[in-house]
Amino acid sequence: MKMRNRKMFLFAAFLILLLVCSVVTAQDGAGNEVLTNDKVVMMVKAGLPPSLIVSKIRASKTNFNTNTDELIRLQQAHVPTEIVTAMVEASTHVSAITSSTGAGDASKADPNDPASAHEAGIYLYEEKDGQRKMTQLEPSVSKQTKTGGVFASAMTGGLAKIKFKAALSGRNAPLQIVATRPVFYFYFEVKNAGLSSNSYYATSPSEFVLVKLDAKEHTREVTVSQANAFGAQSGTMDKAARAFKVEKLAAGVYKVTPQEDLVEGEYGFYNGGGMGGGATVAKIFDFGIKVPH
Repeated sequence: MKMRNRKMFLFAAFLILLLVCSVVTAQDGAGNEVLTNDKVVMMVKAGLPPSLIVSKIRASKTNFNTNTDELIRLQQAHVPTEIVTAMVEASTHVSAITSSTGAGDASKADPNDPASAHEAGIYLYEEKDGQRKMTQLEPSVSKQTKTGGVFASAMTGGLAKIKFKAALSGRNAPLQIVATRPVFYFYFEVKNAGLSSNSYYATSPSEFVLVKLDAKEHTREVTVSQANAFGAQSGTMDKAARAFKVEKLAAGVYKVTPQEDLVEGEYGFYNGGGMGGGATVAKIFDFGIKVPH
């Protein structure tokens, strides 16, 4: 009797396992399905309710063609207006420059096309011999804060300012370019309100400062705050800042260009998010300019 119960138990467990595997397989298949215009037309011709098709569109991966000719073809195929509208909305959502996230599906985009989807970050845009190239700037991290003017401050009873500098290792940034007025594209994660969930919470290039770094023998430095007996002031100094113009292309997508040509030297985009309040870590999206001689 016990043996029979054991066999029944194992058989029931096998059926449950088989059922679970079938459900998972079906879910995986549904998750991998990509809806196209033709599949939508097939569902309409099969008599599926428009509300069901719209729900399917919103829950699925899509690759719709919504140009004028296709919209006319869909109309001629008697696809209801609410379905066509859902298709257009889905196409707009995954577009890099109109998506509400501002980032889109970067895995399917042309990495050298500014209008394509990109992961959140700052990118250098270059054109050479008719070829486009986009290079993402990787931030350099400063875990060292240098001070200057301590002696002068002591001699003046705290009137002279003490400067606190963020120092990046190395005399030159890994990324060196020749253009004196380079073009950059900023891609923000609008949903998460930050350029990167692991670094900043900025939502616009206007929160950054383009600074010229002071190149030393083994480091590159920039003043990030100063203080005297009357108080402290955070932020980079005016003499290090370089003005730039910002053009908003879409939600979370901006084109950034220096207002004047940059001279040869070391530069970086810095928003002050990593310094201040006693913090000793700064992240600067650095690059260098080397003018051909």
